[in-house]
Amino acid sequence: TSWYAGTADAIYQNLDIIRTHDPAHVLILAGDHIYKMDYGPMLAAHAENEADLTVGCIEVELERARAFGVMGVGADHRVRSFTEKPDQPAPMPDKPDKALASMGIYIFNTAFLYEQLIKDADSPQSTHDFGHDIIPSLISHYRVFAYPFVDVQSGEQEYWRDVGTVDAFWEANLELIGVTPDLNLYDDDWPIWTYQEQAPPAKFVFDDEDRRGMAVDSMVSGGCIISGARVRHSLLFSNVHVESYTAIEDSVVLPQTQIGQHCRIRKAVVDKGCEIPHHTVIGYDAEADAERFHVSPGGVVLVTPEMLGQERHRVR
Repeated sequence: TSWYAGTADAIYQNLDIIRTHDPAHVLILAGDHIYKMDYGPMLAAHAENEADLTVGCIEVELERARAFGVMGVGADHRVRSFTEKPDQPAPMPDKPDKALASMGIYIFNTAFLYEQLIKDADSPQSTHDFGHDIIPSLISHYRVFAYPFVDVQSGEQEYWRDVGTVDAFWEANLELIGVTPDLNLYDDDWPIWTYQEQAPPAKFVFDDEDRRGMAVDSMVSGGCIISGARVRHSLLFSNVHVESYTAIEDSVVLPQTQIGQHCRIRKAVVDKGCEIPHHTVIGYDAEADAERFHVSPGGVVLVTPEMLGQERHRVR
């Protein structure tokens, strides 16, 4: 095998695993999306429609639709058109400011999936991508249906975020610290089960006027030590240590990060394992930030160990 050439090729190269389980249907999900979804109703709709393929879909603002596969559907939700990341997205007939976008969630009949993936793999012109190649080629000849991701009872659009860009990742994380976020991590009725490192509780030390360990309007994970520093409207992952006289604002700080004294960090995503030197300033001068780090179109500063000259991932 070789490195995956596209989303379809990623499944194609693992068909042996699917064949081992011999399922009737295959559910394919994207790895850079955040949402809560019961896939049972979608599978039921797939069976009821006698579909070959069902595509999960959501409504998005027209200006954002350029980043998605955009669908046109009939009254029966059968897909009539599909364009991957169009320059001019087609609006929904009854909602001219919105487009119907693919969530990257697919249900295939298994035999049909095998057939289409092998056909695609044998095509030298294909980019081996579901959105660019496979789905557009199926619409005219097979039963392809859209499944709207809405609340079954209210009909309202469910929470869904694509975090495939720095701006989207930053925004989705900071949404979590809101008073009533759309995605509630404290929901006992639908908890999120995942591996979580066992770490001691977060600790805030020093209470002097100019050296007070505190966090406001923020989420601070276990193992963090805020030592005489101020954290505002930010999310700190586990085992982040922030030293005295430092101020962090509107930022997402990933695990095992050390931030030195007298730093000022604003509107940033700090990658796992960074060691931020004393007196570092991030997020206050766009030109200076661009010389050292990556600045997103939305002005979010991405900081990685490699950008700081720190070696964490070595190939040779």
